[in-house]
Amino acid sequence: MLLFNWAIASYFRHSNPSQLVNMINRIHYFFFLLAFSLPVAAEEIQLALSSGAEISVSHYQTENPKAVVLWLPTEYGVRGREDATARELNKKGIEVWLADLHSSYFIPPGRSSYNNIDTADISELINKVSHNNRREVTLFATGRAAPLALQAARQLQLNTASRNTVKSAILLHPNFYSSAAEAGKSVEYLPITYATNLSLYIIQPSLSGKLYQLSTIKNHLEKGGSDVITQVLAEVSDGFNVRTPENQNDENYYNKTPAIISGAIDLLAGYEKPRAAAPLPEATATLSTTSGSIKSGLQAYKGDIKEVYLNFKDFNSLSHTTESHKGEILLINFWATWCPPCIKELPSLNRLQDKINDKNFNILAVNIGEKADTVKNFLSPMSIKFPVLTDPQAEAVEPWKLIAFPSSFIIDKKGVIRYGLFGAIEWDNTDVLEIIRRLLLEE
Repeated sequence: MLLFNWAIASYFRHSNPSQLVNMINRIHYFFFLLAFSLPVAAEEIQLALSSGAEISVSHYQTENPKAVVLWLPTEYGVRGREDATARELNKKGIEVWLADLHSSYFIPPGRSSYNNIDTADISELINKVSHNNRREVTLFATGRAAPLALQAARQLQLNTASRNTVKSAILLHPNFYSSAAEAGKSVEYLPITYATNLSLYIIQPSLSGKLYQLSTIKNHLEKGGSDVITQVLAEVSDGFNVRTPENQNDENYYNKTPAIISGAIDLLAGYEKPRAAAPLPEATATLSTTSGSIKSGLQAYKGDIKEVYLNFKDFNSLSHTTESHKGEILLINFWATWCPPCIKELPSLNRLQDKINDKNFNILAVNIGEKADTVKNFLSPMSIKFPVLTDPQAEAVEPWKLIAFPSSFIIDKKGVIRYGLFGAIEWDNTDVLEIIRRLLLEE
C-alpha cells in the first residue's frame, strides 16, 4: 500500500495537493470495501489431543467475536456446503471451528461412524477451542453428532474448572436413538437425552420422521434441567444444509441457515445461567453411543403393538378399517411423498399386487402427514394398483410407533401383525412372495 501511495503521489506531483489527498482516500476506501467483500479464508489446522489423535479443523477467525462456535458435522461427514455457511456466520461476527472428525479418525461416513469416538477427545477439543476455558463455546451439532456433543459438554461440567465452558448448544435434526430401531417397537433413547443441563435450540425439518419424536425428545432433555427451544422448518428435508437441495424450500433454508444459527445464539444468551452436570439415569453406569440406526429387512414381528389401528380414507372417501378388511392378508405401508425410498419401492409394490393376485391379499399405502390433494397430485403421473389412504394429522404415528419412512407391516387373517419392516425393499422378491403365500394358506 505504501508503494501504491508513492506511485499515485508521483503521478499527481503537479496536481493540486487537496485533489491528491482526496484521490488517495477514495482509493483506500475502495480497497477497504474490497477486503470486506472477499470470502473469508479458513485456516486449516491440526489440533493435537492427549490421546494421540489429531483433529483437522477449519478455523474461521474474527476479531472480538460475539460468539465462538464448535461445529460437529453429521455422521456422514463434511459434505462441502458447510464452508459457505461458516463464512456467512463469520461475517456476522461469529468465530467458527468446523471439525472434520471422519478424516481425523480415518472413519468412513455412515450412521454408526461416531460410535467409537472417545467423548474425552471431544471434551478436550472443546477445551482447546475455548482457550483452556477462558471463553465460552456454543456447540453446533447435526444428526448423530448431537449426543456426542452433549456427552462431551456434560463431561466438562463434571470439572469445576470447565463447568461453564459450554452453556448452550444448537442441534440440527438430532438423533438420540440408543439402538437399532425395529418396526413397531417403542423408541429407546441414549442416556444423555435425560442427563443434559444446557440451553438448547433444536432445529427440525418437517419432512422427516424425526419430526414426530420432537416433543418427546424435548421433554426428555428438560428432565435434566435443560431449557429447550424448538424450531420446525416447514416443507424442508433432513440434510437440506449439506446436500444438493431437493426442493426450493431446501435451498431457501440453506441460505437462511447462518441467520437461523445467529438468531439462536442470541436467544440462548437469555437462558444463560450456572449449569451443573445432570445425573445419569439410575440404571446406566456409562454413556453409550450405540448405533442409533434402523434395523432393515422384513423380519418376524416382535414389537409392542397390541391392537392394529386402521381407520383412514382413500381418494374416493371410502373408509378402510380393520373390520372392512377382516379375513384378509394386509400389507400396510406407511410412506410420504418427500421420502425417496418410499417412492422408489412403489413399482415393486405394484408388481407384488400383480404376482399374488388373490382377493384375500391387499396392499394399503397410508400417507402420513400430507393433505389428500397433495398426495393425489403427486401420484397422478403413476399407475398405482392398490388403495392409497391419507392420514394428514399423522394419527398413525403413535399407535404404530413410526419413527422412519417407509415403515411396513404384514397382518394375517386374524388381524395379528406377523412381519415388520423399516426401510424400502423390492417387494416382489422371492422371500416376500413365499411369506404372503404361506399366510394365505393359513386358516
